[in-house]
Order: sequence, then structure tokens, then C-alpha cells
Amino acid sequence: MKRVVKICTAIALMGTMAFSADVAKKVKPAVEPEAKVAQDKLLPLVSMEQAFARALNTRNALLEFIEKQSAQLKNLKGDEFVATQKKVEDAKKALRQSTTYMDVIYGLGGKRNYQYNNVTSTIYLRVGTVTEVFARAIQTRDVLAKQVVDLKAKVEKEADAAKKATLQKQYDAVAGNWALVVNALYNVFQIHPKRQYEFDPTKNMLFLKTNDAEINKLKADLAKEKEESAAKDKPEPEKNK
Repeated sequence: MKRVVKICTAIALMGTMAFSADVAKKVKPAVEPEAKVAQDKLLPLVSMEQAFARALNTRNALLEFIEKQSAQLKNLKGDEFVATQKKVEDAKKALRQSTTYMDVIYGLGGKRNYQYNNVTSTIYLRVGTVTEVFARAIQTRDVLAKQVVDLKAKVEKEADAAKKATLQKQYDAVAGNWALVVNALYNVFQIHPKRQYEFDPTKNMLFLKTNDAEINKLKADLAKEKEESAAKDKPEPEKNK
């Protein structure tokens, strides 16, 4: 199982990293993917429950880290203070990004279905099951992608300068929203826009489409990594006294 997880993680990291949310509006939509080798193998990437748990754990870990490091700042001075302060600021930036992506995925569509527990007097906001949330995110991405393509065509065909400028603004806004959803899907589910996936709703599992060549390369990389790790952990021979 650990090998499978490592392989899936390695595959996810092979794609280009998604753009950050603060530059999403500058992102140009991806063109049609180039012809690739047949992807006839499926590797389990992540279940919907695992994806949510991982995103939530990452967010909670960042919150805990920021709280602990911030508490230490009052006892530090000089270089230690500066270094710790930078760690806190980096963690806050990562937290904002993580929160944004979770809001995009799990709050997509402005779902506001409230539930009330009269025993604990607690109000809950229901965004949907993990499967519903995933399907909604994919659908939103595809709808935005189509809008981006349509608007791009209109911008290129429009001859009137004023109308062209208006269409360009619409295009930039939609392209920015598309990029944000793509980034969020990558952050939460490791879905890269240029890779192919298959979702099994009966298992709530997302599979990555791949091929034997890629799998063999990953296995070779993992074997090499294992050898290098073993060599580092091997104790050095004692020197003759």
C-alpha cells in the first residue's frame, strides 16, 4: 500500500504546479491537450474522504504552527526573531491559500443548506457529500472552460475597440475564475488540467489514467530513491584505532 501511495504521489507531482490564487487573473486558459500516448492504466490517486481529510489536516496544522511560533516570538531577539517571523508569515500565506482553495471546492455554488441540531443547539451548514462536492467542482471547471473558449473567440473577432475592451474584461474575469477552480482542484485532489482521470462513484475513488511506460519509470525512480536512502542510513565503518 505504501508503494502505491508513493507512486500516486510521485505522479501527482510530475505535473506542472498549479498557479497561485493571487496570480489567477493573469492565467491564460489551457489549449487543447496535445496527442499523447494511450492512457490505458488506472492508478488510485485519492478517495473523496482522503482528499477532504488531507485538506482539513493541512489547514489545522498550519493554524497550530502559526499559534505556536507566534507565541515564541515574544521570547526571541535578533536573527532568531527575524527567522521565526518569516516562518509565521509564510505559514499565514499558505493558510490563506489553503482556506481559499477549500472555500472554492467545498463552498462552490454558494450552497447554503442549513441544518439544526436541537439537542446541542448547533446550526450546521451542509455543502453536500464529498462526491457531490467533487462533481460540482468538475462541472464548474468545465462550464468555465467553455466560457473562456467562447469569449476568447469573440474577443478575436470583435472589430469595435470599445466592445472588444468590454469582452476582454469579461474574458479576464472568467479566465481568472477558471484558473482559481483549476488551482483548487489541484490543491485538494491533485487534478492537473492536462492529465486524464477517471472517477468511480461506487468507491468514491479518483483514478489517474497512465501507461506502463510511466509506471515503470516511477518504479525505477522509487527504487533509486530507496537505494540512495539506504546508502545514507548505512552506518560508516569504524576507523582503526
